[in-house]
Amino acid sequence: MSKTQSTVSQFIEDGIVEFNEPVNYDTLELILKSPKIAAATKPGQFVMLACQRGNNALLRRPFSVHTVIGDSISLLYKVIGTGTEMMENFSIGEKVSLLGPLGKGYSVAKTKHHCLVGGGIGMAPLMILAELILEHDPDAKITTLQGGQSSRNILVMDKFKAFGDVMVSTDDGTEGYHGYVTGLLSQMNDDDMAVYTCGPTAMMKGVAAIAKDKKWACQITMEAPMACGMGACLGCSFLRAGDHEGVEKYVHVCKDGPVFKAEEIWD
Repeated sequence: MSKTQSTVSQFIEDGIVEFNEPVNYDTLELILKSPKIAAATKPGQFVMLACQRGNNALLRRPFSVHTVIGDSISLLYKVIGTGTEMMENFSIGEKVSLLGPLGKGYSVAKTKHHCLVGGGIGMAPLMILAELILEHDPDAKITTLQGGQSSRNILVMDKFKAFGDVMVSTDDGTEGYHGYVTGLLSQMNDDDMAVYTCGPTAMMKGVAAIAKDKKWACQITMEAPMACGMGACLGCSFLRAGDHEGVEKYVHVCKDGPVFKAEEIWD
């Protein structure tokens, strides 16, 4: 599957559970055989997953595609509520309804150095992005930075070592750099570099501010509650940066994003 393929295809498909196991103390990886969605997915896009069983009337939940493995997609998730509690109990071979792929994904910058900055579960869409970058340029340099509250919050970093240098920061100093991941980013001085980030909003704002100061192109990956994933519910609105003359005042994470240029959201 070529992730550079241009497509607006979306599907409702029954994914077949192939794997559903923890990757750290509070995060699991769910792998679903979903050939149509896997073939159409671009890095940064997401799916809406039906968590409910029987007559439980729960809305679908949005999840970034972590990676594409042949005919299957991988999702990372934390157990934080009723829907994800149901997901934790998905068994091998079970059918799970998916809608996707949805949203607009990443654009690979024309540079030789790409820096991926993630916080916790925000690492999820950066894996498939790293694959896309190397598909565009096999000689590209990729540096991955991940921040977490402590060492037990760090996840899937071994996977990123296959793409280049990896650095970790923890708030409590239990692994890597003692401090926020923005501290690691601020130490980098490569003029010809692009930044891509996903994680808590405060972290991404900090990353965007550093990128602006150092004149690096920066793409952010927004997250928001949403009911439909297609722009109908208007539940994922964000105020657009700037004076809004001649443009829509608000953007919607589901259809305008989830990936944006940082300057589209923050001045």
